[in-house]
Amino acid sequence: MTRPQTGHEAVDALLYAAHRVRNAADARLRECGLSLQGYKLMRALESSDLSMREISEALHISPRTVTDITDGLEARGLVTRRPHQVDRRVTHVHLTDTGRGQLAIAAAGAEQSARAAVANLTATEQRTLRGLLDRVAPAGEAHDGERPKAVGA
Repeated sequence: MTRPQTGHEAVDALLYAAHRVRNAADARLRECGLSLQGYKLMRALESSDLSMREISEALHISPRTVTDITDGLEARGLVTRRPHQVDRRVTHVHLTDTGRGQLAIAAAGAEQSARAAVANLTATEQRTLRGLLDRVAPAGEAHDGERPKAVGA
């Protein structure tokens, strides 16, 4: 990926860094047998089964994407689908024992990737970075939580 060109140097740097960190994490996780998306879905199932809708909401991805990821993980025996005990329209996804083992291996890879992403920063610089990133406003939102006014309004 070439460096983004949004016209805002700080935003370009943020997007480029996020892209590099994400790609490195995905590559490391693939070495451990999972994609980044598969890893995130399985992490969401670590403590309890979730419905497909709950996974979609938790990971902020479309229901169709949840289905695709689940299909791949299920084909490998890492998760299973189970009908809801009361509402037959709802399907829960369950992390299998094999999935838990694969998740443990991938978690170690994810931890290595996370450490490598910030290895060139001191502990103080990491805290500063975290504080700055926490203050970055989500797209379309003003810093005070209000929508920005249109030009000329």
